[in-house]
Amino acid sequence: MATDYSQVPIIQCAYQLSLDMHRLVGGFPQQLRFQLGGRLANAAQDFLERVIQANFIRDSRRRSVALADLPEALFTMRMSVRLAKDLKAISIGQWTETNVRLEDLQKQLAGWSRWTQSKVAAPGPTPASGDTTML
Repeated sequence: MATDYSQVPIIQCAYQLSLDMHRLVGGFPQQLRFQLGGRLANAAQDFLERVIQANFIRDSRRRSVALADLPEALFTMRMSVRLAKDLKAISIGQWTETNVRLEDLQKQLAGWSRWTQSKVAAPGPTPASGDTTML
């Protein structure tokens, strides 16, 4: 059975963030477009790719590791977007919209991480008495 991973909410949100960042960067002043703008677009694209990769990991421990540094990536993007606002590369409205999306991603990521951690912490099956095949 094929699963449409584009329907996973965090992937949809990360995709929209990447799309928004690429569109925002197009409106940056030339002196900021290639440095700050390029970094923002690349960070959003990298975040999307890492979320997709984490979604394909079935082992909870490995997924937990893959998710561990994503909050830092979101915080870095949030600070870069703030810098773009302060340098007048984006409007207050664009900054607000982007921050709402980043906050939504942060909440979804926190929930996914908690769920994954609960799977890691859950005890595995225990062998039946006298059954040595699992030892």
